Amino acid sequence: MFLAVFALLIAAMPTLLASNAHAASTTKAKTWNVMVGAESSSGAVQTMAYGPKKIWINAGDTVHWVSNSMEPHTVSFINDKHPAVEFDLATTYMTAPTSKGSISKPGQFRSSGIMTPAPDALFPDAVKSYDLKFKKPGKYKYLCYVHGEAMKAVVVVRKAGTPYPHTQSDYNAMATKASNADIEHGLDLWANALGAADSHHVFAGAADMRVQVNRFIPGNVVVKVGESVTFDMARNAFPVPHTITFGPPPANPFAPTGDPTNFQGGALSSGVILPAGFGPPPSTFTVKFTKAGTYPYVCLVHAGMGMVGQVVVQ
Repeated sequence: MFLAVFALLIAAMPTLLASNAHAASTTKAKTWNVMVGAESSSGAVQTMAYGPKKIWINAGDTVHWVSNSMEPHTVSFINDKHPAVEFDLATTYMTAPTSKGSISKPGQFRSSGIMTPAPDALFPDAVKSYDLKFKKPGKYKYLCYVHGEAMKAVVVVRKAGTPYPHTQSDYNAMATKASNADIEHGLDLWANALGAADSHHVFAGAADMRVQVNRFIPGNVVVKVGESVTFDMARNAFPVPHTITFGPPPANPFAPTGDPTNFQGGALSSGVILPAGFGPPPSTFTVKFTKAGTYPYVCLVHAGMGMVGQVVVQ
């Protein structure tokens, strides 16, 4: 009898080992990747979305966010003391990372600080990635301080050992499909703005609650001596900041400099302008060109993404 029972145990051993291995694999903590933003190949279209926007994980798991576009973003789990009001570089909690690498319940404040693929002059302390471990079940909502309500997502945390509804490959596919659709939407915004512009009326970008087009539309125009060009924020339905800056960057990039009523070259800048309804007037900047020449200009905020233009005066 003993030998028979022993033989049965030996025969069942592979199944028991496999079962135990499967149980261990479902309870072992995992790290999940989420993309922060996306962009077109030229960098002109910048999406305002996390990829994916919703992910299901288990308690003990970690989410690893990676900057996926030149546009700055944050990953911020906010609370009443750290609200998502209008973005301001001087508001430290919006731009600086929190020190704790884990979160235990919704309502605890955690933030990545500014995320970009690489630090730049505007954000020298920006980080490329951000990790956060989720200790307990709950629905953890987060957003981007830079883009507010336009860029939100959620991490749903279940009990450890709960079967996962999706794999990382599934989430990657979801993110790619959504970002491709957003980029196509941005290209449509760009084309529509171009159809409404002309040599004397240039749109400074185009944006809605899904994407930003960080380009002057059109980028190159030709006018005659004595004519004016109006740079207009009207195609932005979201408070995207831009500048129209000719010549060397001013000491204060956010303040206007020079005389736009009689421009013959040199330093001239609109300072930061915003769409109507999102900031103090003006939401347009008109420059009268009184000397023939070729005048390149940039948006100081988005020049690194290729937001540059040129006015040829004949």
